[in-house]
Amino acid sequence: MSQAMSDPDQAKLGQLLTSVAQGDLISVGVVNIAGRGRSEDLSEAGIEAPDDIWNLTVESEIGWYVVLSQECDIVRDPAVEPCLVVCPVTLVDEARYRELRSGGYSPRDFPLPDEKLRSAVGKKKAEAFFPVANQRFVTSVLKDALLARDVRILRPLTGRQQQRLRAWAGMRYARTPHPDAAEEHVLGKAASIVAKHAREALTGGERTLQYKLVNATDTWLVRCSELTVTLCPVLTLDRAKAAGMLVKATGDLDALAVAAASRKLANEISAAITRDSGYRVNVEARTWESMTAGEFTDFALWVWEDQPDPLLDENPNAGGE
Repeated sequence: MSQAMSDPDQAKLGQLLTSVAQGDLISVGVVNIAGRGRSEDLSEAGIEAPDDIWNLTVESEIGWYVVLSQECDIVRDPAVEPCLVVCPVTLVDEARYRELRSGGYSPRDFPLPDEKLRSAVGKKKAEAFFPVANQRFVTSVLKDALLARDVRILRPLTGRQQQRLRAWAGMRYARTPHPDAAEEHVLGKAASIVAKHAREALTGGERTLQYKLVNATDTWLVRCSELTVTLCPVLTLDRAKAAGMLVKATGDLDALAVAAASRKLANEISAAITRDSGYRVNVEARTWESMTAGEFTDFALWVWEDQPDPLLDENPNAGGE
């Protein structure tokens, strides 16, 4: 432990750190941005841009930060590992939130369940509130800061959600590369189509089979093999129930509806990919229970690179519509 702290503070901090896990939220910390010369970030803050190196402190819009450090580093002696790595919680609109819940992994945003956090920030149930972990701005917070009286720690994620966040945090810097041609001709267009179906509930129209498949999906996987791109939506029963893809009499997954939805989605994506590119698209739905270890290692997490992206919300063509 740090020699600057008293023995009681050392013991208290040690206890606090054992109660913190990756994906927990803490109400402490700010994001520091460094740069040199002119910058829009400085202009927005009303600061004249210097010619030399500058540092700007930015607070989270709701005051909470997601812990990205792994548990082994969280509990490590502050003399060895003095900081927690965190990113801010920011808010997006409902359409973007639905894309993140039902689409591929975004390397920048992770949707957070709103119930506990809504209560913590005093948001009423009727108020729009769609929080995400935002990895565009990552910073470090000294572990000693947890000793401050007004610092709170919140655990909004279930065990399964924590696993997904761990995968998301790691994928930011270790994404499986796909061929540039597959990204250009297929995956970008497929992401727009999936995002469109994720937002269908907001339009008030008929919910298509593709909508049900997308919203029953827990995780998207992808495999690129020469000129064949295979998308693998991994479904869960709870999400399938909410999307209306269970057989009412038995409570089992409606295999016929899933197969039909997979064909429709594959055909829709095939019609959108670059003509004469030579690519073909397959959609093969699975559940975690039905997927073998060999099949899982054969796929990679589908990470949406540039499309859709929350920074493109002002683009009327975003979403492929």
